Amino acid sequence: MGDTVEQILHGANLARYASGVEAVVSCGDLPFEYLEYVVTFSGAPLYYVRGNHDPEEPKAPEGCVPLDGRVVDIGGVVLAGLSGSRWYSGGPNQYTERAMRRRGRALSARVALGRLRGKKAPDVFVTHSPPLGLGDREDVAHTGFETFLGLIDRHDPPLWLHGHVHLYGPEAWEARETRRGSTRVVNVYGHRILEVPGGVGVDSGPPRRKDE
Repeated sequence: MGDTVEQILHGANLARYASGVEAVVSCGDLPFEYLEYVVTFSGAPLYYVRGNHDPEEPKAPEGCVPLDGRVVDIGGVVLAGLSGSRWYSGGPNQYTERAMRRRGRALSARVALGRLRGKKAPDVFVTHSPPLGLGDREDVAHTGFETFLGLIDRHDPPLWLHGHVHLYGPEAWEARETRRGSTRVVNVYGHRILEVPGGVGVDSGPPRRKDE
């Protein structure tokens, strides 16, 4: 889920709607009280990265697990995350390509160290911004990061989740997904329920569809 509050996730029917969801992932730019509501009433753990409209640390949503710069194993499914958007106004959680490259290298090193220790590579990368050319836009604020392409090529994750780019109109479903190699890149604007390789249902984009 990401970028906009949806009534289905902020109402009395959340527990029933989210039945069977084993983990919730936020790709950023959501009110922290919304995340706290979802983690409380969905019954599933919530993992998050920060967007460019989120506050910087030390503010954090209670009961939620930060993913920024981390590699986290959730019952055999491994998540890795990076917060932030392109630098465009000097606000919080904004990075130049050079700065994000450093952050990406640090995360990649953590993945490599884990592999040396016999741990799984990430099944899912979670970011606020998209990879360059994969569901991004041409304006400065919504251009994706080139360094994310390197992470995809290096680690070949089955799934990459991002937000940041708002989707409207009849083309929204078609614009949600792109691919690079074997990696499925999904914009989770709003929310979406996905089956992650490894067997965990992750609530992360719009109402359920048969092909999800």
